[in-house]
Amino acid sequence: MLTPDLVRARRRRGELLLAELGKDRELAVELSRGLLGLAREHVGRTRGELAQALSELDAAPQKRKLFLGLCKLVEDGCEFAVESSIEPAALRSEVFLQAAAERRALADGAHFERTALLERLAAAQATSAERLESALYADLRASHVLLGAPRIDAEALVSRYERAQRQAVLLRSVKVVAEVHCAVPAAYRSLFNKLKFRRLLYRLERLAEGGYRIEIDGPFSLFESVTKYGLSLALVLPALEECDALKLRAELRWGKAREPLFFQFEHRASPGRRARSPLPDDIQALVEAFTALDSDWSAEPTEAVVDLPGVGVCVPDLAFTHRPSGARVFLEVLGFWSRDAVFRRIEMAQRGVGKPLLFAVSSRLRVSEALLDDVDSAALYVYKGTINARAVERKLEALRDPGKKLS
Repeated sequence: MLTPDLVRARRRRGELLLAELGKDRELAVELSRGLLGLAREHVGRTRGELAQALSELDAAPQKRKLFLGLCKLVEDGCEFAVESSIEPAALRSEVFLQAAAERRALADGAHFERTALLERLAAAQATSAERLESALYADLRASHVLLGAPRIDAEALVSRYERAQRQAVLLRSVKVVAEVHCAVPAAYRSLFNKLKFRRLLYRLERLAEGGYRIEIDGPFSLFESVTKYGLSLALVLPALEECDALKLRAELRWGKAREPLFFQFEHRASPGRRARSPLPDDIQALVEAFTALDSDWSAEPTEAVVDLPGVGVCVPDLAFTHRPSGARVFLEVLGFWSRDAVFRRIEMAQRGVGKPLLFAVSSRLRVSEALLDDVDSAALYVYKGTINARAVERKLEALRDPGKKLS
């Protein structure tokens, strides 16, 4: 992914405008072809050698940022690994400790024999002194060995570059508002699941003309974890672009001065097959824990969308089914969301949405389970650390039989 400093853009009346490739597209394809070829030639060599080779290539000064952006994407697409039969950190510890001991034992006027030490240690490892020395720092970034070059062609790399520019812009966003339209309901559910998988803070609102308005908090609206959250936001852009129609507007803090700007982008895509988003780790762990329980309840992913006009939209993570009775309860996990999001869910539950709902909330949000004690069809489960399957099961039983709720 590109970093914001590699984005080719200009400002106009408070708006950040990305530089379209236009006439430079042919040049970008040519550069991409050369960079991909160079990466393939360096398979089996180190990251440092590839970086040196890239730095020696020429690019016109006015195209330097384009060139550096393509270089970044090529390097990101490469597969690197530490290639050493000896664990480098442990080897360094052994060599340095042995060297220190031998230096202390030297007689006055004697010289420390570095080569002799390496040869003795290499013999003990059944290898050569040269290989031992190269293994000492094999775990450093520049020493990583290139195992494979990006498996894309030049045209695909240029397309990736164009999207990467938009993603880099979102890394500096305060708020992103996306209006999306999809031809089939399943496409909306797929998108919402991907938003939840990325653990983004978002609010949904159905549009009068069809589709949804999604308001997503940007990384610069947070007090911490800006980099990690910003990456999650950038990585969800391809899912937004899968919608049949996308209209996006982002409020930014751009450059070193954090200048307030806005960015706009519209996109149309042909409907296609959409891959189902995997479950987040904590929710997958809960499904597995339920499978291991001797319980009358089963848990499975759901594509349900609960919409209460005027209040909001809820996208549950799991549906629990009570096997003997067939009763169903939906669970939404709000572990890393905001208190405002929790209270919007409470308002939905109090107004009644027609489906039993259980909201799992991290204790870090400082919300009391008692807030929904007077609502028969909804409940709050506040957890510390990880979600406990048995505690969830008790909440499910209380929702199935409201008489147990206050017992």
